Amino acid sequence: MELSVRTVSIPSFSKSGKSQGQGRKIFNVFCALPETAASVAIAATVVGAAATILVRRNTKASQAAQIPTKVCEDCGGSGICSECNGEGFVLKKLSEESAEKARLTAKNMATRYTAGLPKKWSYCTRCSSARNCSTCGGRGKLSYK
Repeated sequence: MELSVRTVSIPSFSKSGKSQGQGRKIFNVFCALPETAASVAIAATVVGAAATILVRRNTKASQAAQIPTKVCEDCGGSGICSECNGEGFVLKKLSEESAEKARLTAKNMATRYTAGLPKKWSYCTRCSSARNCSTCGGRGKLSYK
């Protein structure tokens, strides 16, 4: 890449705005802009072409490798355990008869309301307290195999 040199002379002025007699300043200006612009344009074209080729190659590869899937029936596609709703534990529910009996034998209104609620809990046996669906591994989709 060659640099072209141009000599430019500019008249100089005094502070009052009047032109000074022979007060011309000479500057050497290096003009390398056309070569730089051309090299930048070529580099941008090469990078753009390479990016386009990579995107097309990745798209074709992903379309070829795409495995047909179906929605998991156990979790309904959410990936969360349907038994514990992703909480990791299950409340042991009382039967309607025992809940009604507990409400009737309660001494005051506060215990009458809470008497029918479940007091015991256990870890979820379906997901082993992992909180995600054990059938699909938490992805929500199963592959056809």
